[in-house]
Amino acid sequence: MSIECPEAYIIAGQMFKELNGKTITNYEVQNSQQLQHKGFISKNLDFNQIIGRKILSVTSRGNTILVKLDNYWNLILAPEYGGNILLHTTQSILPKFHLKIDIQNVILTISLTGIGCIQAVEDHLLRTNYLYNRDFSQILNPLEANFSFDCFIKKLDAKKQNIKAAIVGKTAVIVGISNSAFQDIIYRAKINPKRNTGTLTIEEKKALYMAITQLIGERLEAGGKKQFVDLYGTPGLYVANMGSNKKGQMCRICGSTIEKINHGGGQVYFCPVCQK
Repeated sequence: MSIECPEAYIIAGQMFKELNGKTITNYEVQNSQQLQHKGFISKNLDFNQIIGRKILSVTSRGNTILVKLDNYWNLILAPEYGGNILLHTTQSILPKFHLKIDIQNVILTISLTGIGCIQAVEDHLLRTNYLYNRDFSQILNPLEANFSFDCFIKKLDAKKQNIKAAIVGKTAVIVGISNSAFQDIIYRAKINPKRNTGTLTIEEKKALYMAITQLIGERLEAGGKKQFVDLYGTPGLYVANMGSNKKGQMCRICGSTIEKINHGGGQVYFCPVCQK
């Protein structure tokens, strides 16, 4: 289950509350070799440079969590295609992990279940880091105050591309939305996944904007989506209106059978009647 901007925001806020001002005392890497061929995890597995560093801040943007350390170092954490970032006491029985970080009187474990990132990066190299460059950028962030309708449609109109490419991926006009949220968003907005943004009416653009803001707000309020767990292991409660969990079911609005197509590098579920 992918970690998207609401979930990254939740974890970053909890990490800041628990870890800000504390010093990293040790680390351990385990079970990481099997992930190296399919992710962005640091190839040398050397995190010695973070030992003795104080945590100055923890922020998120898009799918990425940035842990700012003193002496010009950073930790980039991005369990994009699933994973857990968990806090433990020193007496806890630890789950399997890829990176364990000892931070004074607590322990942080990070594990990935698919494509993702665990990297230590110096300040001067941040701009050449793919994930930092993608998420901490000028691309609109739906969690920031400047995510207005006018800014959104201006970016959307400039693209004139398939609706999925405009919401998810390298050419998207916003950061932090993956295929999971995309299906839910266009279902709420009643837009077919094969539509081009150049064909959207002003009413459809408004519906799309509202769907994005409502979805993110609801997921934050629910503590993240189902199958996500926060820093304390508490599961999220948000259940998507559309997605693989609706396979074989009827649309709750019109009663039509939910359909599935392979589209934009993944599977998309939608209602062929409601979503035109």
